[in-house]
Amino acid sequence: MKNNVRTKTILRMAPFPTEEESGRGLHPYELSKLENCKVIYLTFFKKDAMPFEIPENVNLHIGTFYTDPYPRTKGLFTRLIFQIYRLFRVITFSIHGIYLMVKYKVDIIHIHSAMFILVALAGKILKKVNIITFHGADYFRIENAIWYRCFAKCIDIVFSISPRFIKKLTKIHNCLVSQTFNGIKTDIYKNFKLERKKQILTVTNFKKQKGLEFLIEGYSMFIKKYPQYNNYNLVIVGNGLLFEENSKLIKELNLESKISLLGQKNRSQLIQLYNESEIFILPSIWEGFAKVLVEAMACGCKIISTNVDSAPLVLENWGYMINPSESNEICESLNKIIKDCNYPFEKQQAVLKKFTWSTVRTAYSDTVIN
Repeated sequence: MKNNVRTKTILRMAPFPTEEESGRGLHPYELSKLENCKVIYLTFFKKDAMPFEIPENVNLHIGTFYTDPYPRTKGLFTRLIFQIYRLFRVITFSIHGIYLMVKYKVDIIHIHSAMFILVALAGKILKKVNIITFHGADYFRIENAIWYRCFAKCIDIVFSISPRFIKKLTKIHNCLVSQTFNGIKTDIYKNFKLERKKQILTVTNFKKQKGLEFLIEGYSMFIKKYPQYNNYNLVIVGNGLLFEENSKLIKELNLESKISLLGQKNRSQLIQLYNESEIFILPSIWEGFAKVLVEAMACGCKIISTNVDSAPLVLENWGYMINPSESNEICESLNKIIKDCNYPFEKQQAVLKKFTWSTVRTAYSDTVIN
């Protein structure tokens, strides 16, 4: 970007990455490093979280928000109280954002959740530029929401990490909708050239969309059909609402000794696991843009992925692509990739050059700043 471009002030409302959850909020965090921009970053943290280093151009403000998961297994009264508390926190957090917008005389408001649409509405009244980025599942929360359509016209520019939502988002907002990507820092995520374990790894959130039940069933089929590969174990990193449900499935299939559920891991631990594992698999039914794919690629794993959303852009025409929700395809692809002595690691490394945070920032800058 040219040096004579006037410095603009951006109000960003988004999660902020921490050592405990390095992927959460990473996209808005990296985006905030745009040159010639001052960023007023309003975020929130879980208790005792250790945030990433704050960029020089970022003025970080920490608000009070809700961080506990929805108590879906609790009684009606508990769930009602939770919803009331959540609404209260969304409103107070938005008021905090409006206060910062006025105090710092921001030029651009960039929200990373439709929950903060009230801030964009206030920005519209004060003639600010309003931007929203949809990262994945957040689209489904507004897809048929009448309340959101009433406010959507106050948004000037929309970014979508998933290509599948672009047409629908254009119809909802009646404005420019651009696809954006996630990036990778290859100086952090890199291949340590370690001896690989007979290990199949996935890093995920325990949600229905992630397809974990099909991965578990496919792995069970794999070690039964190909007993010569019985020494390959499955390692699942992450947590979420369906943790207990998937744990139960593992027990039902008598796979407790073959499948490890490691829970949440920090960035350093994840990089170590990538480097120890021979194969990384993404079994998702749908995705926005899976950061874990490029992370695993950078760390030297062989890659299997379902053919969903942005995955074909990452794997192009050389990767092991399978259909979602197909346990049998998982089984067969594992057998095939293990036997592949000519796996194209060189193409994998070349593809990573397309997905840098610098490229992501340039795309935003060309659309928003210039």
